[in-house]
Amino acid sequence: MKKFISNDRGEISIFACFFVTGIIILVSFLLLYASVRINCINIRNGIKMELNNLSASIYADTYRSQRESNFSEYLQTLYQSSSFTRGLEQSVEDGLAQKIPLETDDYRIKNIRLSFDVLDDRIEYEFRCDAEFYIFMFGRQYPAITQDIRLTGYHNTKF
Repeated sequence: MKKFISNDRGEISIFACFFVTGIIILVSFLLLYASVRINCINIRNGIKMELNNLSASIYADTYRSQRESNFSEYLQTLYQSSSFTRGLEQSVEDGLAQKIPLETDDYRIKNIRLSFDVLDDRIEYEFRCDAEFYIFMFGRQYPAITQDIRLTGYHNTKF
């Protein structure tokens, strides 16, 4: 009876408390890392689909410009005209927003940039953006990780 009154059976050491807390923190960081990786993969897949659409658009423009024999003018516009490049960036951004949300509770995509480089027989393009991932703690949202996402592609101009 004295054993039930004193309740000596439930004793736990302070080291066991720290060990359990450490394991919980480790698992939570692993889950955060996995969540960021999965969201990055989803964002990259959406960007790849939009770059395929961009390649198709460039293909149509280069085919038409080569047929009309003003290909060098098209390349100069593509390479030097910031308004034309900004229009292509905007079309890629709009298409990406239709495929995946650009801002959620978990992340925000910002600083979308598209650059072109004209080589001898192909047009190379590079898509860059920053994905900012968030952590929710104590009812507030904190930026945790900013991941630079970069994808490149090219389009052959020889027909």
